[in-house]
Amino acid sequence: MNTSSSRHSVQTRDQVLVAHAANQIARTSLSQDDFAQALSRELHLACPEKAISKEVPDFAALTGQNDVGEFVKATGRWLKRVQRWLSGDQDMPSWLEESWVNALEPEFRDHCINELAGRHGLIGARQMTSDQCANRSFGALIRALGDVIDTGSEVFDDQVMCEVDLPHLPAFVAQCRQVEARAGELGRKAEALLVKHRPNLKSIA
Repeated sequence: MNTSSSRHSVQTRDQVLVAHAANQIARTSLSQDDFAQALSRELHLACPEKAISKEVPDFAALTGQNDVGEFVKATGRWLKRVQRWLSGDQDMPSWLEESWVNALEPEFRDHCINELAGRHGLIGARQMTSDQCANRSFGALIRALGDVIDTGSEVFDDQVMCEVDLPHLPAFVAQCRQVEARAGELGRKAEALLVKHRPNLKSIA
């Protein structure tokens, strides 16, 4: 996938959103499935009633039910919907847009926000400076860790990971990646704050 000129060819708001998601998928280890699950999570956080009415699967709830068959079916159905938006085969509904941006990783999210804002002669605000966002990210990390612990307890109940654990592994992989993503996001925010206040820290020392 060639995304090098996407910023120059994009015309519509939908295309901006799709271009940045496609760029993230092309340039990181996160797959379409990872993005689809992140989008589902953000939709249930931002507008749970809308998410339920539009049949957006709640993967956290599905994981808690420990029904592997239903989890796999829901993942497949939702991934196909997200793929249609990513390919442009289906127009993106307006209720999806904010959560779509929030589902992006911080670097790609910032670029997307700035490009969307630039279309109106504005400058996008970086979420990294928001204490509220940091608190939300920490809460998301705690939830992700809880999911990993719940599924991991099933995987490692016999102290090993082996073929017997295959039904649990798709959810376990996705949850581990969520922990990586959220921990990385918080780490980058902490590093940015340290850089910003490093002179003050030296003077205190």
